[in-house]
Amino acid sequence: MKKIISNTLIVLLIFLFGSFFMILSFAAIMGAFADNLGIAKGTGFIISFLVAFGLSWLALLGFKKKIGLSGVMVTLGVVILALMTLNGYNTTIKFTIKILPFYITWLFGLLAGYYYYIGKWQRILVLTALTLFPVVMAAGVNDLWIHKIEYGNWTGNVEAEEVPPFEFLDKEESVVSNNTLKGRVVLLDFWFVRCPPCWVKFPELQRIYENYRDNDSFALYAVNRNDDPEELFSKIEDKGYTFPVLRGNQDLMDALGIYKYPTVMILDKEGKKIFLGNLDDAEKKLEYLLNADP
Repeated sequence: MKKIISNTLIVLLIFLFGSFFMILSFAAIMGAFADNLGIAKGTGFIISFLVAFGLSWLALLGFKKKIGLSGVMVTLGVVILALMTLNGYNTTIKFTIKILPFYITWLFGLLAGYYYYIGKWQRILVLTALTLFPVVMAAGVNDLWIHKIEYGNWTGNVEAEEVPPFEFLDKEESVVSNNTLKGRVVLLDFWFVRCPPCWVKFPELQRIYENYRDNDSFALYAVNRNDDPEELFSKIEDKGYTFPVLRGNQDLMDALGIYKYPTVMILDKEGKKIFLGNLDDAEKKLEYLLNADP
């Protein structure tokens, strides 16, 4: 009995060690470190699948005779469930749904290791089928999935949609509203001071502003959620950014459907929302709109 327990603990430790690499690959999938590491975000799916596959197969290879097939798989399954619970603890349902493909990749990796170990004739077919999921997600489907969860659409483009009346304030307390913006294509970048991804995108926002600021049919604003007015304006100025900044509030963010930061919204000349997504895709939409103008 002691030997079974000790072997089970060894399997547990091996898998926990492998889980460290899974967590790193999760960060790569979500884009947390992808830019710094110089790798594509989806690469994490392939890494996760291979790690889960290797751990499952090696655990069965080394410990099946000592604690049994069910003992190995139950141990690995318990660890997977524990990691899923930890990832889901104190997070929103939306976030849990967003990372669901990552959990599925873990489970498919375990199954792949199992089928590879038992060595039945159909294992190549099963392995191929299981491998398709992480490969497809890594190829860009996961980006579409995340975009759908975060912005409510697949690509950023939305049918011309009315937006509720809004009034933002600039540094001089002047009002910028739906009515004052009509007649121009408008890009609104929603942000808050303590949002690292927002600051990462500001150099691109500045570049877009400089490219189009002489175009009378275009307007760009960085719309702050609800930070202290003095802080939000001074922070932008201290960084040397010159794009115009507006101050909003949480009620306006809720009314406009802004729940993720940064989020970019584009309004057409009629004041209707035609884009909701990230800045990279917004720039492509913007180029098309402004170049199409007579």
